[in-house]
Amino acid sequence: MKILQYSLLMAGLTTFASCLKKDINPSEGVASDFASVSVVRDIYKGQPITIDREVLDGASKVYGVVTSDANAKNIAPGTFVMQGDVVTSNQVGDITRGIVVDLGGAAVAVAPGDSISIGLEGAKLSREDGRLVLSNVKSEKITKLATNAKVTIRTVTMAMLALTPDDYESTLVTVHANLTDYAAGGTFAGSHTMFDNTGGDLTLITRADADFAGSTIPANAGFTGIYSAEGGKRTLSLRNAADINFVAGSLYDKFPESFEVPDASKKGSYDMGGVKNDIDLNTGNWKLLRAILGNTFLRDKYNVPGKQCIRMQQDITSDGLLQMNYDLTEGISKVTFFYGKYYTDPVSTLKLEYSTNGGTTWKQSGPELSDMPDRGSKQAVFMVNVAGNVRIRINKRGLGKSSTTVNNGRLSIEDIAIHKAL
Repeated sequence: MKILQYSLLMAGLTTFASCLKKDINPSEGVASDFASVSVVRDIYKGQPITIDREVLDGASKVYGVVTSDANAKNIAPGTFVMQGDVVTSNQVGDITRGIVVDLGGAAVAVAPGDSISIGLEGAKLSREDGRLVLSNVKSEKITKLATNAKVTIRTVTMAMLALTPDDYESTLVTVHANLTDYAAGGTFAGSHTMFDNTGGDLTLITRADADFAGSTIPANAGFTGIYSAEGGKRTLSLRNAADINFVAGSLYDKFPESFEVPDASKKGSYDMGGVKNDIDLNTGNWKLLRAILGNTFLRDKYNVPGKQCIRMQQDITSDGLLQMNYDLTEGISKVTFFYGKYYTDPVSTLKLEYSTNGGTTWKQSGPELSDMPDRGSKQAVFMVNVAGNVRIRINKRGLGKSSTTVNNGRLSIEDIAIHKAL
């Protein structure tokens, strides 16, 4: 039911976005005949179309930010990718969409971070190899508006990509994943299958002449790139060598912990006393102290197609704990999880801790976090260097009742992933 609710909401947001062509900040000096990338994508109805003002309700140009890097050569010559955001006030977040621009073999003179506009009259919109492409675009119709513009990069799971692929097509995403075919000394060149245990595969594509094609590829990392369903296959293409970060060991089996089982009713009270706060999840037994399994649509920040996450209590005066009651035996190199504030609550403060003596004592890893976004969630990445037996916990600080000087709202935690030591 909640997946259906999410799908209906996103359909409504897309319809809303398609009605907007005057969604640019007027202070940037951009006139009202500019359409967003989302609007341009929406006019495609399954057949190639030649664009004029009529199909865009009077608009004649599209605006966005260049995301691809022609200099790194991991994109077909004469093409580039741009994306843009439509600002909304909903709890999901803004709408980000992308599109491929084909210059017909002409040199690409735009760079990553360039904010540009493109004159669209006479341009063709079609789907080629699984991607929407703007072609018949002349270089002289491209105007650079600014450089080093902010560009949205969404951190995702492969399950999120599989559920709503059109929402991510030709946009920048980051996914933390293992390589199925990893071999020591292997390089980026060619195709490599990735997985993150959330559902489905993703193929990392690197052209033979890309600047980093001969670089050594890691077994696991945070890979940032442009997503597409090129040729019927879900793919990710890095922009350049800087798109590989957070190199780590392989993901532990059964992780990420998604909190989908048991049903939320099994932990419906923040503090059930003693061992009643301990609950069997998919990865093992965890302590949920001042925490429950939350499943309220849009208010709890779970990642679809999931239906549950952890919700930690507000206004607490002693720490809330989401704590493993068992050890992993091959150390830890990286921990990631998504975090966000519940609905319109104030932010809160959390820290990641680990124990190497069975939970007797705990050490903090990295900084405390209190930067929950106003809408949606974000991913935390902690690089940890611990060998042998180890367990982790997320500690929500007991800072007291929220006030003008204290922020201590409810906290959502989702999709905890733990990676073996290198």
